[in-house]
Amino acid sequence: MRILHINAYYIDNHLYSQLYTTLDSELEQHVYIPIKTDREPENVVNLTKGELIFDKIIKPNHKYNYFGKIREITNSITTKKAHQNIDFVHAHNLFTDGVVAYNLKKKFGLKYIVAVRTTDIGLQYKYMYHRRFKAKRVLEEAEHVIFISPIYRDKLFKMMSPSFISKITSKVKIVPNGINDYWLDNQNKVKNNLQEGNIKVLYVGQIMKRKNVLLLIEALDVLNQRTEKKFFLTVVGGENNHENEFYNTFLNTIKSYSWVDYKGKIKEKETLLEEYRQSDFFAMPAKGELFGLVYIEALSQAKPVLYANGEGINGFLENKSVGISIDPDNLEDICNGITTIVENYDSFNGFSEVVEPFNWNRISNLYKTMYRQNE
Repeated sequence: MRILHINAYYIDNHLYSQLYTTLDSELEQHVYIPIKTDREPENVVNLTKGELIFDKIIKPNHKYNYFGKIREITNSITTKKAHQNIDFVHAHNLFTDGVVAYNLKKKFGLKYIVAVRTTDIGLQYKYMYHRRFKAKRVLEEAEHVIFISPIYRDKLFKMMSPSFISKITSKVKIVPNGINDYWLDNQNKVKNNLQEGNIKVLYVGQIMKRKNVLLLIEALDVLNQRTEKKFFLTVVGGENNHENEFYNTFLNTIKSYSWVDYKGKIKEKETLLEEYRQSDFFAMPAKGELFGLVYIEALSQAKPVLYANGEGINGFLENKSVGISIDPDNLEDICNGITTIVENYDSFNGFSEVVEPFNWNRISNLYKTMYRQNE
């Protein structure tokens, strides 16, 4: 098969390159990537049977001329003849890639599947009312509609009428992102024995406000004063370039706590693996988290996880004995969640079963099935 991927977010999300690399052995893939005129190609991978087509086409005025942007991208794909001899189209978001795929279907009869991202839901569909009619046409005409978590499906459906939902429900598929094979190949099957006195907590994520690392530190400080147990926190993660002031606040805050060990950003998987394994559990009460594959990495190392209720990961961990969800805005709830993990540590289990769906080989097989259903 010859697949055309349309992916406006490729250079900002390295997960896609893993998907295309996994699919490369069996499919001829042509990946069209519209990028801003002032950016250069990034995250380049070699496809033995296909190609990445970077197109410097996104202009500053497109921010205010949405339909003009869609028209230019559609015309560019046809001018480059990227649509020719294609069997199927995979659109990786709804409001850009999906609308372009819809246009290609109308012009050339190309069938497509469309993924719905969190920005499609929380920004575009929620606030851009004048674009909703087009998004609905995309969803109606798609062969399948992909969400990375049932949580995001439910969030979008809350903004839709029951009559419209009934039109697309049968086409909805939940397909998560995958984690790097390294974590699956090096799964830890044995959970730590929790020491009575010293509890080792791990946070892995960028140092930014919505990740809630400062509230996590405050919660652990409360518990260190309130209980006889001693909590130690290891923080792994680099600065977010858009939140320098917050990063400086973080650095100044941790000076007061000898039990906080800030490691900075760790790129080497082997080093990060040891941090996971040396910890007792993982905690990141992040808000607005796209998905959070660090939770899955932690679970691959048999670590219970503390996570925010209502976020993408929630849909996969509900009713599983692998972690605790909390209200990320409530200090006391975070404290209670940590306490619950510690007091019920031996009851957490079934980590491997939860991790298995995040295997790229499994995910690529799901996509290949969807593509081939429409040959």
